[in-house]
Amino acid sequence: MAATSILDLIAQATRLREGSAGVQALLRAVYRAGSLRLQDAAREARLPLPVASAVRRELEKAGLLERKQGLSLTGEGRDFVERDLGMRTTQLDITCVACAGHGIVIPDSLQAEVDRLAEIITGAPSVDVTLDQAPCMPDTAMRRALLMLQNGALEGKRVLLLGDDDSVSIAIGLLGRALRKGDLTRGVTVVDADERRIAFLRDAAAREQLALDVVHHDLRHQLPAGLRRSFDTIETDPPYTLEGARLFLARGCEALTTEADGQCFFSFTHWPASQMLELQKVFTGLGLAVRAVWPNFNRYAGASMLGNLGQLIELVHVSGSAAELPDFSGPLYTAEVNPRLRVYACTDCGKEIVLGQDGIPATIEDAKVRGCSSCGGHVFRRQSVRPS
Repeated sequence: MAATSILDLIAQATRLREGSAGVQALLRAVYRAGSLRLQDAAREARLPLPVASAVRRELEKAGLLERKQGLSLTGEGRDFVERDLGMRTTQLDITCVACAGHGIVIPDSLQAEVDRLAEIITGAPSVDVTLDQAPCMPDTAMRRALLMLQNGALEGKRVLLLGDDDSVSIAIGLLGRALRKGDLTRGVTVVDADERRIAFLRDAAAREQLALDVVHHDLRHQLPAGLRRSFDTIETDPPYTLEGARLFLARGCEALTTEADGQCFFSFTHWPASQMLELQKVFTGLGLAVRAVWPNFNRYAGASMLGNLGQLIELVHVSGSAAELPDFSGPLYTAEVNPRLRVYACTDCGKEIVLGQDGIPATIEDAKVRGCSSCGGHVFRRQSVRPS
């Protein structure tokens, strides 16, 4: 069977949006490393972990992969990638040893601020997965602040963060204090729908004596009048749906002043090319031009489904003011846009539950706290992910 046919069949069997190119990417990652953990292979191929696991199973069925100190190519698999796919390069790592590919190096003089930020974040509220929260690591938050500083988006600027479960606002404050400049900006404002997050940021800023304005507001609704056309810089890490990106960026554009080109620092997951094309249409529709793309810039805690990594895209608002977006009532977060039946089984008695149905909480964290209705157990094992 032709190589393209094998790859296409595996892509079809796993419903891989990246198609055969996604299968090739996983094979290439394993081939170059010799042996690789599934998590690392998924990250290198830029595939969600469950998707990479499904592709791995199909490659094992085809006799191309085996589990041997991680994922390894079988003899047949090595012949296949060299003969049919033309791969020859192995053990090649061109990642910058100084910045690890992020493009930003945190100087030693700021390590104390990163450590302090890590301490502060230990007091943050638990993650609300229904809001697609997945906080980035403290060093990522500081790198975002440094990138904004380097590109002239902080000093003397009015800065708005649309959602801040990443605590970037605190990183900006700590950075200004470390540089002995006090507040680098003309004001930092956070808008967030999570009241717990609002309280945490407000309390943290007060304890650290950082200037920060925090507003409780759901971006599904139009911006309060005082936030419109009032900012020079926006930063956001929205829900990883096309609807989420469009809504958060639209609200950001509404907040930008028309006096000069507004800057936007937009963090998002790695998507296949077809979906990135749709995302780029959102950019152009809002008058946003891409100035730079930083792959794997963001590292997240507890986002293993996404490989713990995401990209940062620098955008500039270059067109005139668009009509303000009305209130939004459609699906926004991942579970709303792509509903799935999330089935778990109690490890003690085997009783199956479906999150969000029959009185079961919508998140596994809450289900664990509540316990199994049959035996009271608090440990559950995921069974499947099915379309609802």
